[in-house]
Amino acid sequence: MRADRTAAAPVIEHVRHLITQRPHLPVAAIARHAGVASSTLKSLLDDTRHDQHQSRTVHLAIAQRLLSVKAADLPCRERGYGGQSTDATPAMRHVQALLATYPALSQASVARAAGMSPSTLAAALHDVAAGRPRRIQQAAAQQLLILDPDLLLSTALARRSDTTDLQQVIDHLHALQLRYDRASRAFIAHTAGVRPSTLSCALLDHTRNPRRGIHTAIAQRILALKDLPAPACPRRTQITDTGLLRRLRALCTAGWTLKNIGAAGGISTKTLTAFAGRPRSTPALRGAILAAWEELSHQPGPSPTARQRAQVKGWAPPLAWDNETIDDPAALPSGIRNPSHQSPWNPDLLHHELTFLTHLGLSKTQALKRLGLGTGRARQILGHTTLTA
Repeated sequence: MRADRTAAAPVIEHVRHLITQRPHLPVAAIARHAGVASSTLKSLLDDTRHDQHQSRTVHLAIAQRLLSVKAADLPCRERGYGGQSTDATPAMRHVQALLATYPALSQASVARAAGMSPSTLAAALHDVAAGRPRRIQQAAAQQLLILDPDLLLSTALARRSDTTDLQQVIDHLHALQLRYDRASRAFIAHTAGVRPSTLSCALLDHTRNPRRGIHTAIAQRILALKDLPAPACPRRTQITDTGLLRRLRALCTAGWTLKNIGAAGGISTKTLTAFAGRPRSTPALRGAILAAWEELSHQPGPSPTARQRAQVKGWAPPLAWDNETIDDPAALPSGIRNPSHQSPWNPDLLHHELTFLTHLGLSKTQALKRLGLGTGRARQILGHTTLTA
């Protein structure tokens, strides 16, 4: 074992004891109080589920920080999770001096070392610099005033021996999301047997410090994923945002509300509403709309209001599109007469539209209604004395 490493088992047992003493406190809060990245602490605890903590080691500085945390030091529900506050000015002046003297230090690393959230420290620094009064928790102020910058720098610049480069994991995640619709990071993490929060924290830490890695065991689980199960589905490259918007509008024309469509696709109504206003899709949204289209496009919906509103807006129904045209931005719906089209009906045009719509399964009466024509007018255009319904 390296000189700067120590066994992780005692550290894990101590953290588990802290969790039992403060069961309502998030693990991330314990990590912040100890000045440790939450992804590091979560990966330590995750190893207890896989019986790997007996052989795992941890950086000596991290172990010392975690072992120094006492249950009495942590926020408590009975005390309102608050604690005594104090004027933030002396601590903020000290932090400003540290950041000026040690450019390699980041605000986020300083905040975590003092048990604060980066946003809280940033807000306090901003207020003090602007001359506005600001108070912070007394315990956090004391931690900031006694920070050891050399220890912070050594922890920030050193990569643990049990971690690997995170960039290869990020590249693999992107590749999976390009191959599969409905493949969110959370779904990929669940499939790999990794906590989504652990992966999210690792990615966040990577944006703050690209030198930080990810635990080797976690990286191996994600990199081992070659194929994803349902509800992820192979991505169809020909699907366009225009085609997705047409599908969404067509389902509304058939009488389906956004709530119905979201329930069928497994996505929120809020997300569909945002997409309808600004058509920019994600893999999850693409998969949701395609799944709803497959389930709902061949049957009428329950909402006459949705149907009426869609028709007023001139949206084309599902039968007006086919798989070859719906994703082509230049294509026009078939079987729908454009009200702005000034050319009069003629026998050839009407015969073409009736043939198309009847091949789709509509009766001639239904087709004429879709085209906005009555039976008498159709007979006049076609020159027929009779028109079979």
